[in-house]
Amino acid sequence: MSGCLYLIKQFLPNLAPSERKVADFLLANPTQAVSMGVQDVAKATGSSAAACIRFASRLGFAGYTELRMALAKEVFSSERVAEEQKIREVTEKTSAGELVHLVVGSTCESLRGLESVIDPKAVEASVEAILHASHLLISGVGASGVVGIDLQQKLARLGLKAVFTADSDMQIVEACALHKQDVLIAISYSGETSSVLKVAREAKKNETTVIAITRIGGNSLTKLADITLNVVNSESLFREGATLSRLGQLLVVDFIYTMILARCQKQIEPLLKRSWEAVAHVSG
Repeated sequence: MSGCLYLIKQFLPNLAPSERKVADFLLANPTQAVSMGVQDVAKATGSSAAACIRFASRLGFAGYTELRMALAKEVFSSERVAEEQKIREVTEKTSAGELVHLVVGSTCESLRGLESVIDPKAVEASVEAILHASHLLISGVGASGVVGIDLQQKLARLGLKAVFTADSDMQIVEACALHKQDVLIAISYSGETSSVLKVAREAKKNETTVIAITRIGGNSLTKLADITLNVVNSESLFREGATLSRLGQLLVVDFIYTMILARCQKQIEPLLKRSWEAVAHVSG
């Protein structure tokens, strides 16, 4: 599992200036910061104790003391990994071997980081909402639409009636017909995709539960969501954010699928067996 410093880096782009000062200081001086109290850090950063506490809360800690303890555990751990190597830009001179090494490395790093940014309680809450929903609507476009197709297919195999269409206008139309007992699963890495936000807003008008699959750090979609499933903020990695974000979102879909399968195994196993047998002719 990636540690406290990795988590701080994930939130860095979306922090307020006062909190950014605290984050920059902790990243630059982790060992020194471990021995400093909240007032010391506030003084060293030209910030305030309140900003330090807000920053800790934003990262999911109960207070600054808990953040400090997590930082100490990472700094003094015998298993602490070396500093991340800087990602090089892919150029016309990059060999195929270098490219494979670079993409595999950044992908593994991003997927490992997902364990740090996703909230297990949010996964559990999402599964509960999905299992008790009368109707499920999935929204997403582009790379997130690919994730939507995968989620719809997986839910269908589990016997759950989920709707996904690649037509963004139809997603909005579907959202208008949702009810309080329904669930919308809105997928957008940026959290700022206009059509997905429109779908979420229409769903909220109907008091529909909104589950968002989006990057960590806060965005417009997060503000509309009742439950947020975060993925790693990977957009800055050498122009392949769509690749990493899609893989992260697909892994979140697998979390949901696997937990539903585990919770409802007895009911689902016969359905899975029947569906596999029904499509067996496709593979010969």
